Amino acid sequence: MKRLFHYIILLLFGCHISSVAQTYDASAWMARISDEQKVSSLSIPGTHDAATGEGLYFSAALGVTQTLTIGEQWECGVRAFDLRPAVNDTTLHIYHGSLKTKISFSQALDTLLHKLSENPTEFAIVLMREESDSEDDSEKALWPSAIGKIIKGLGDKAAIFTPHATVGDLRGKILFLSRTAYRGTNKGAFVKGWSHSKDGTTNGQIISYNDGSVARLQIQDFYAPTTEEKRIDKQNAITKYLSSADKAPAGVWSINFTSGYSATLFGKAATTAGYKQNAAEQHPSALEQLSKNSYKHLGIIFMDFAGADKVKGNILHWSSYNVQGKKLLKAIIDSNFQ
Repeated sequence: MKRLFHYIILLLFGCHISSVAQTYDASAWMARISDEQKVSSLSIPGTHDAATGEGLYFSAALGVTQTLTIGEQWECGVRAFDLRPAVNDTTLHIYHGSLKTKISFSQALDTLLHKLSENPTEFAIVLMREESDSEDDSEKALWPSAIGKIIKGLGDKAAIFTPHATVGDLRGKILFLSRTAYRGTNKGAFVKGWSHSKDGTTNGQIISYNDGSVARLQIQDFYAPTTEEKRIDKQNAITKYLSSADKAPAGVWSINFTSGYSATLFGKAATTAGYKQNAAEQHPSALEQLSKNSYKHLGIIFMDFAGADKVKGNILHWSSYNVQGKKLLKAIIDSNFQ
């Protein structure tokens, strides 16, 4: 009866994913994937600055990239979460730049652990970096050990990284991939060679904290397409990395960001409207590419406004933005079963 009620809620709120050929529960879609499947060969939907969906302590006109909470993102099928903790006094809190979200790092992890306990067939990937804009020097010095302590405290719920990790290796666990080095645990991995270039890079690395083993990483994270020319560059970059992920050899990991912003406030802070506009332009283009090509392996795709096809406009843009975040999320998951 509880499960039936769960299905009804998902259907009512639009996060149950289905197609003519298949129907599956978005909160447990990995149940249909073999234990032997390599994680690097999956198509995994992710959320850029996932915690902004919990709300900000400052103006919602800046820096908001999600409309759903982390728990709601999970229910819609998201399995990779971009979380950016900073030391705030003695607590690790999640920020987007200097903007403080309404959730701590521990609270975000508790949400994921709860979802994993309900859905043990699944796993979560946490991509993180230190969001140091809000920290003073003493807080910055605490970050590496504070992160390591939290991850170590998760015990066997935190995954050891190996380049050829399988779904069976990770089920029920959180895999931490950090763009900032931490210490004090053998769980997770350090991501080296990140690129914000319009060309991205095919030579990034994921280095295991357990044994130093290295996986090659393809990255596209061109995050500021603020002119028409740059928006075209962003579109081309997304398309390029959709194809390269599908063609990547076994053990090569891929991360592709459809997210980005097209507008700033005074040339500095990214506006929420800018994220909405970018999503409304880039998501339909990505969906077109997925419909034209039978890609089976997309890697991890980080998007804005996951699970929402339309988001509200603002004083300068009265109509809603057609971001197609639910359609894109569905298409990414579906590619695992083609």
